[in-house]
Amino acid sequence: MNLIEEFVGNVLEELTGQRDKGWNLIVMRKPTEKISFGDFSFHTDIRCWREFGAPGKCEKTPTDIFTHLGIDFDVFSRDLIIKSHKEEWNLPIERMEMNKSRCIIFLDRKESFRKVISHVLNPKPELKQVIAKKTVFLEALTESSQTLTDFRGILLRKILINLIQRSRRYTQVSQRQDAIMACSIVMKSSQEIPPGDVKILPGTVLDSVTRRKSPVTSYPDYLEQKVKECELVARHRYGYRGPGDAEDQKKFENMGRASLTLELMEAKHSSPVACGESASRSGAFILYNSARMETLLETFQRRNFPETLELSEVDFSLLAEPEEWILLINFIASEEWIVEKSLGELEKERISPHLIVSELHSLVNVFSAYYRRVQILTDNRHQLLPTVHARILLLRALRKVFNRILQLLEIDPVAKM
Repeated sequence: MNLIEEFVGNVLEELTGQRDKGWNLIVMRKPTEKISFGDFSFHTDIRCWREFGAPGKCEKTPTDIFTHLGIDFDVFSRDLIIKSHKEEWNLPIERMEMNKSRCIIFLDRKESFRKVISHVLNPKPELKQVIAKKTVFLEALTESSQTLTDFRGILLRKILINLIQRSRRYTQVSQRQDAIMACSIVMKSSQEIPPGDVKILPGTVLDSVTRRKSPVTSYPDYLEQKVKECELVARHRYGYRGPGDAEDQKKFENMGRASLTLELMEAKHSSPVACGESASRSGAFILYNSARMETLLETFQRRNFPETLELSEVDFSLLAEPEEWILLINFIASEEWIVEKSLGELEKERISPHLIVSELHSLVNVFSAYYRRVQILTDNRHQLLPTVHARILLLRALRKVFNRILQLLEIDPVAKM
């Protein structure tokens, strides 16, 4: 279930009586924006709501969507708050405010923590609904080529397959004749494709110095370079003191592949990208935070903390740190939403797989700041256990979502560094 889509649809339906349009009008607060912006908000200016039959800008009245629809804001907000709790929305509302021409929505944080974490850790079987998924056939690619540009196309296809497997709108089929649409990833714009296919052309990989396509740098050579860079980053920046055995080499290879994937996919898929401009520390940093999560959870078990309570008995109001709320609403609750947004309109080649990389970078930056600032595991004392339990449950949900995002990008998580 797409929690963000569900919430926006619920608000639209209560406000306008339908949920088929207006999705871009209700926006979620970004991690960098002030809390006063609310968790969600929307412009009430009538000019923003023309698709609902609102008058054009030449007409003077009414000036806002509530007046146009004959809705009293105070009554609407009160009833919506009650309904969000009574009908057990996954993101219930605590209060709503008007700030000039914006309606600001604040979620009930305690209940949102409980419901979202439960949604991730204890998913319920979804009610069987007839969802008309669009069947997609992805033309196979030869993997014999060694150039970075060709490898970018191969990687893009793998990521698209992973996204489609997670999507509620698309499903992949193995035979062209069974598909509503077929997609062909090509390396040259002049390459012929079957009539009716969606043509996906990855941008060229450029040399970071000459800004031209480099015919000499092959994927194996560049990966070997990345592996060496990641080993230096791990040892000198993060103080890794491993023995340098086969297990260590496997970790560095994983970091190297992660760094290369991030470099190739951080820009829009159709845009050129210059390899060598992004530091290898990005892949190491992401996997270092993967190890941090695993270490915290392993330490919780090793230090013999009492096991966490049932979710219904945990006091999630103790999660008062700003990063805890950002991790929940902007990353954990937004997991399915970012998958669908990355696929966009596949049938028109309006896809944005680079959003997955952006989401991953943002997640690790927030978690790293949280890890440095907050002592997540305190002493094993009775009075401190409620806070520890709430944080461990949040961390378990975050780890699960984080690892699934890595899997979308064909990156393996690590247990320790």
